[in-house]
Amino acid sequence: MAGYAPIYNPVVPFQSAILGGISDGKRVTLQGQVHSHAKRFEINFVCFNNDIAFHFNPRLDDGNIIVCNTMQNKSWGSEERKHHMPFQRNAYFDVAIVVVGHAFQVTVNGQFLLEYRHRVSYQGIQSLNIKGDVSLSCVTFHPSSAQPVYGAALAPSMAFPVFGAAKPQQGPTMVHNPVMPFQAAFPKSFANKGNIVITGNVPYGADRFHVNLLNSRTRNIHLHINPRFNEHTIVRNTQNRGAWGPEERQLAYMPFGQGQNFQMEIRNEGGVVGVYSNGSKLFNYVHRLPANQIDMIEIGGSVTVTYVQY
Repeated sequence: MAGYAPIYNPVVPFQSAILGGISDGKRVTLQGQVHSHAKRFEINFVCFNNDIAFHFNPRLDDGNIIVCNTMQNKSWGSEERKHHMPFQRNAYFDVAIVVVGHAFQVTVNGQFLLEYRHRVSYQGIQSLNIKGDVSLSCVTFHPSSAQPVYGAALAPSMAFPVFGAAKPQQGPTMVHNPVMPFQAAFPKSFANKGNIVITGNVPYGADRFHVNLLNSRTRNIHLHINPRFNEHTIVRNTQNRGAWGPEERQLAYMPFGQGQNFQMEIRNEGGVVGVYSNGSKLFNYVHRLPANQIDMIEIGGSVTVTYVQY
């Protein structure tokens, strides 16, 4: 089943219908940043009758706890409290919430956090509501066709869900808040895998950053993506045996800015690499070297990376 287009940089408070509807295996992912003076924020799964099936409420001003609850007929039930706080002020986060038959299962920054058992039927859920002291860079509603592979009995280190894959190693590799500069080898050739997603933030005063797709043995850079803020463009190039080729600079618009969150997607589209930001294509880059030789990614420069998937 095809996925649904991510919602980029929505305004908080945020409310949206659950795209694709609700069913067993539904997954919602949220990327964003906690405000520097945050007190608390909340994620609510709201029903047709305005009951709140799942209220997820990190409180940084109340002993660093996470409160979970359900509201029925305008009355809150008994609180379930988690005395572990994975969210920090001024820090980026990646939250995945999965609806399964008996519960909501929450993962934060790649680590299983908690399970909240249903108190009302999840089938009545209509919308998602987020409010409080956070900024959002991306909200994604994933199809429900694939089921999570873990259950409550699994250890937390094994509890991160893998969707649509018979074996965990076949799923995409996801790295949260990597140390910079970032470097990683692809588990498969880029010619076969062909899809990279990067989210992050450009600090104020940044000059430039780069994303390189290269061959680990020859160190040839097949694609150098180089946003330059002072020049207001993205330079693209290839380095073969230490020599740079001609630069490509033409750009319809510059999507990256100082002090802003960003999302970049790099897709191998046959004879070209397509590069996207916030769902819109920025440019095509025709392969100058064989794509099947690309087996590594590097990210560096004036940038903070919150999430890489490849």
